[in-house]
Amino acid sequence: FMHNQSHAIDIMRSLCYNQYQAIERRTHMDKPIAGYGWFIKRIDNALEKEANQNLQALNLTMQQNRVLILLAHAEEHTLSLKALEEHFSAAQSTVAGLVSRLEKKGFLEFRPDAQDRRCKRIYIQSKGRECLQTMHQTILSIETLLVRDFTEEEKQQFSSFLQRAISNIGITPCHSNPK
Repeated sequence: FMHNQSHAIDIMRSLCYNQYQAIERRTHMDKPIAGYGWFIKRIDNALEKEANQNLQALNLTMQQNRVLILLAHAEEHTLSLKALEEHFSAAQSTVAGLVSRLEKKGFLEFRPDAQDRRCKRIYIQSKGRECLQTMHQTILSIETLLVRDFTEEEKQQFSSFLQRAISNIGITPCHSNPK
């Protein structure tokens, strides 16, 4: 597992550097064409690929994992479909499909809302809760890999920069819990 992580990060670094250098050579501008978003997207793709490989044994994807983690940390371990749509900034059909697949796999279930029986709430099932520790370890391993050559000060700076960037573009930090 650690060898795969090391190999994955080396490939990610190499691809990012080589692509950046190639783009920089092709432009006559003061700045290269590739900006911050390009690097962030490349990192996200590599991290999600690694997570998906690790979560495959649980029959989960990283996106499905995010739903389960959100439910596990939500008040009373339940959310509405609307809350998930807002949290993920995704269309109703996208979130409904994601949740439906998790329901078919037995990770969660729908129940009527106690206050409004027309609405359905999403609840994490015991099978979903049982996977949380493994999922947590997967995420920690991947995040450790991401910053493995950083000093403690650099890790704090990196986190601060990412939080400020998120705030600058008007996105709510993921640490907030939807209702």
